[in-house]
Amino acid sequence: MDILSMTKQDFDNVPNLNVHDNWNKFAKNGRIEFESFIIIPVEDEDGEVELHESGFGCMKFCLVDNVDNKSCPIGIIGGGTDVVHLDGIGGYGIDWLEKYNKVPSLVPPHSWTMDLLPCGYLNIWTGKKLFITRDILLSTLEVFSEDIRKICLNKVSTRWASRTYL
Repeated sequence: MDILSMTKQDFDNVPNLNVHDNWNKFAKNGRIEFESFIIIPVEDEDGEVELHESGFGCMKFCLVDNVDNKSCPIGIIGGGTDVVHLDGIGGYGIDWLEKYNKVPSLVPPHSWTMDLLPCGYLNIWTGKKLFITRDILLSTLEVFSEDIRKICLNKVSTRWASRTYL
């Protein structure tokens, strides 16, 4: 089912991936990849948003991938999350300390985009593969975008290869 035609009730019926117990079933090379993710507020039995101990609302996430040129749900993760970090805490990307050995002054750009689905949920994407690592089991979700440097290095065009962030 395409996410554009899904209702909130349809999202309620998307299976929970239970990545805590089934990480190896879904992960490849230590990460789960997808095209976009949808933020879904966690609600109690009365339809009220459940609050995290921080005072902010809890979120769960529907991971989405492209199937036959349609954006289709893979499954639900999370539920106790109150913060989403795009490209990790600080926006420095995955394993930034190992890559840069310090807080970097310049990081490769990623253009994060949000769409509001007809059902009222936010869909977030970059146009590149997104992924999560096993660290998602905390109250913070870190979502990473494929490193643009890898994509640029695979381009034939010298216009891309001459970018300063390589």
